[in-house]
Amino acid sequence: MKTDRLEEFIKNNREDFDELEPSPEVWARIAQNTTKSKRIRINGNLLKVAAILVFAILFSVLIMKDAGFRNNNNTAAKIDPEMIELIEAEAYYAGQVNKKMEEIEKCYDTYPEIKDDVEADLNELQEMYNTLETDLNENISKKEVIEAMIENNRHRLKMVDEVLEQIDC
Repeated sequence: MKTDRLEEFIKNNREDFDELEPSPEVWARIAQNTTKSKRIRINGNLLKVAAILVFAILFSVLIMKDAGFRNNNNTAAKIDPEMIELIEAEAYYAGQVNKKMEEIEKCYDTYPEIKDDVEADLNELQEMYNTLETDLNENISKKEVIEAMIENNRHRLKMVDEVLEQIDC
């Protein structure tokens, strides 16, 4: 069996290659870097879009169920057009808020002082929104809850619009 010249050279000179080893400091830094826990950051906007999609799907399923979309005769029942409009309006406002928040987040490097204030206000409104979602899932007067969710999104949209007007980046 014929061996490669490079392979043969390495076998014959192996001890010369093993002569140089990294210093203990290098090994210490490697060990330090491998023991650090890395924090995984999920893109907030991606999470918001996913939440909106889940919410829209949930609404669709609830509407079909409540409206008796498939009754015993397998005929389609009419879905309340007002509910559809409300769901679409809620999704629209939520999408607008997310889009404007992306613009504001791009400005955080230029205006770092606004980040805490904007996020604190938005978190407060988000907590109210989450309460409304819970109410909706508990079948509490769906139309009124969706209208309140729309109003919440309008407030958030107004807030982000005001922030965008005040900053210019």
